[in-house]
Amino acid sequence: MNRLFRALVTAALLLPAAVLAGNEQAAVLEEFDAYLETTAAQLGDSPFAAVVSKNGEILYERYYDAGGVLGRPVNADSRWQVFSITKSFVSALVLNLCRDGLMSLDDPAGKYLPTFREHGGGAFDRNAVTVRHLLSHTSGAAYRGNKVPNPLPPGLDRIEIVTEPGKDFKYSGLGMMILERVLEAATGKNVDTLLRERITGPLELGSTGYVYPGTATERVLPLKDEYFHYSQNGKRAGAGLFTNARDLNAFGRLWLNPDDLFSEDLRAEAWKQHGTRASDGGRYGLMWWLFEDDGGYVMSGRENKINAVVPETGAVVTVIRYPQAKAAAEYNFKADKRAMVLFGKRL
Repeated sequence: MNRLFRALVTAALLLPAAVLAGNEQAAVLEEFDAYLETTAAQLGDSPFAAVVSKNGEILYERYYDAGGVLGRPVNADSRWQVFSITKSFVSALVLNLCRDGLMSLDDPAGKYLPTFREHGGGAFDRNAVTVRHLLSHTSGAAYRGNKVPNPLPPGLDRIEIVTEPGKDFKYSGLGMMILERVLEAATGKNVDTLLRERITGPLELGSTGYVYPGTATERVLPLKDEYFHYSQNGKRAGAGLFTNARDLNAFGRLWLNPDDLFSEDLRAEAWKQHGTRASDGGRYGLMWWLFEDDGGYVMSGRENKINAVVPETGAVVTVIRYPQAKAAAEYNFKADKRAMVLFGKRL
């Protein structure tokens, strides 16, 4: 047995490095495939779409329909709502506008919104809130318990700043509503138009866009009544985008080589820690979750959707799911995000 083992090791050492690397990569992807099946089971036999790329080349692609529970095929053309992954698209948009001199990360919101040139009724001054604070959920803005008002108010005068801007992290739909107003005031265009002109159009992401009531197509996976799904004017900076897995993976690849749309220096600002979520210790940049100690950065959205970017290996790991049940006790979303980074790091 020992003689046979030594022979196998010797044979392996004689294999070309590219073959060995390919075998290692195949083993990682096989493990990744098994991981997807495990997490799908933990999420109630969840349908999913997954794409893995490295240096621009797609290495893995899988579409699982869980027996047709969604009533429509799950394939490369399927468009999924990606919820808070929308934020990372808007982050790219803001960085693009900064590159072109149309705004700065440290511009006060009051430069664009007259209401924010007044102190307001909160403990802290609205004048102190910047674009950076809005992008990092550290603006301190609150309105009736920090919930986004519905319907949206005609003005922003009732918004109060209840914690010091730039200090405390508070994941905030209200901050996203303010950010959308800032973007519109700074450019004279709405977020939908800006994203098409500056991000999804130049990147040729044809499946990526907002879906409004009455405009859904057969490629859009079913909308659930119990969730807010349709895109809505005034709430588009934080959620509402639909896309397919290939487009989402391609958007992740932009961040590996961003120079066509923004600089590496601006990317570094997005991937720098600006706040920490107390509930799980999650580190946050500018619309990105940070796993910098593991070498990766993650955009994520409700219903366990993850797009992980690993600069060291040039990998992008994309998984879009549609859970069919409450997550099992052994499933943890933060750990899931980290797992995607680690898979990408091993490629």
